[in-house]
Amino acid sequence: MDTVNTITGIGLGPFNLGLAALLSKHGDIKSLFLERHKEFNWHKGLLLSGTTLQVPFFADLVTMADPCHPLSYLNYLHKQDRLYNFYYYEKFLVPRIEYNHYCRWAVKQLDNCRFEESVNHISYDHTHDVFSVQSELASGPKKTYFSRHLAIGIGTQPNIPQWLEKCDHPLVRHASEFANLKKKLTQCQQVTIVGSGQSAAECVLSLFRSLTPEQVERGASIRWVTQSAGYHPMESSKLGQECFTPAYMDYFQTLTRNQRRDVVRHQGLLYKGISCSTIDDIFELLYERSIGGRVPGLVLNPNCHVKSIKPIGLTHGLKMECEHTQLKKIYFLESDAVIAATGYRHHWPTWLEKLKGSVLDTDENNDFIVNNDFSAKRCDKGRGKIFIQNPEIYQQGVGGPDLGIGAYRNAKIINNITNKPYYRISEETSFQHYGIPKDAVFCDLDQL
Repeated sequence: MDTVNTITGIGLGPFNLGLAALLSKHGDIKSLFLERHKEFNWHKGLLLSGTTLQVPFFADLVTMADPCHPLSYLNYLHKQDRLYNFYYYEKFLVPRIEYNHYCRWAVKQLDNCRFEESVNHISYDHTHDVFSVQSELASGPKKTYFSRHLAIGIGTQPNIPQWLEKCDHPLVRHASEFANLKKKLTQCQQVTIVGSGQSAAECVLSLFRSLTPEQVERGASIRWVTQSAGYHPMESSKLGQECFTPAYMDYFQTLTRNQRRDVVRHQGLLYKGISCSTIDDIFELLYERSIGGRVPGLVLNPNCHVKSIKPIGLTHGLKMECEHTQLKKIYFLESDAVIAATGYRHHWPTWLEKLKGSVLDTDENNDFIVNNDFSAKRCDKGRGKIFIQNPEIYQQGVGGPDLGIGAYRNAKIINNITNKPYYRISEETSFQHYGIPKDAVFCDLDQL
């Protein structure tokens, strides 16, 4: 058998890139990371001017596990001669464009990352107790790798609503393509943004800032619609944010799987809303541009569910069929372009789905079962582990997709595969104790 990797990562988003970065200090661990795209870019279509991460810069690839690591964000700034610039920048939330540049900087220093290589099949060799990973290079040749463990970090895909799927129009697209379309959108008379999350707000703000008074006088405007009842902020209080700590994750994994699903159903505003600063920027711009009774050029329509979109004759315009979610009335709106800022969803590749039942155990919903060590539960007797970097939130809690959890999770993965406590795992990461208080006294309910 050819050389066996200790761990092979599939997908190179921030989580697996962070694992690759931490492993760069472990010369005794042979690792390899495969990515089908030609280079690293984090949500390239939403790398907009003025946008920032929604987590502090400590949530880089390595700091929360190893603050002295040479691939930390602060060392990146040092190498870029930007430490003093950042010192006076005086913000914890860094520009999204710079975070992407930081990750690309880190990739260049890692020799265990390979791009333009797409995995198309995985099987488990019980004889040698290894995974067989088959991939295909963009140039054509196929390769096979053998690995003791796997780390799945393929990320999510754009959530495409039915009306977008059915409308084949060059200016009806998902927000993941926004940056590439912005120049064309700024030339439209009427642009509609659909959604009420952070991405929607950032698209709206970007277009609103570009809209000139002269364009507004000629009838140009932006419409922001959402089926939600309003445009609400996500949780940003200090205690509220503790739901994104390892402490909450540990507690969450003590709940039954049905309890987890029920809990996350009511936690939408912890991660689905808009940052208060973005809401402030939009409101202040609306206020300024409406002085003296002027039309500001931005219309907000909550309670608006888009049902379908169709082209209007030969005008290149679009007719949107909408339903008011509370009044239950159907109405129509016209637009020249529509951007669906409808978020992202998990879509597991076929090669991973095929492992269900033979290698990986599933629950009553045919979903993977992610253990406390972040590996998927196996149904066979194989020892190799498949770590799932970003499972659906009912598996690990709302903090699962958060960048601030990435280095912590990777530290636990490395401790796991080496069977050594190389990284110190903090015991207390929140002031709140989410389980039953340690000093609680139990009693028989029949005695109450």
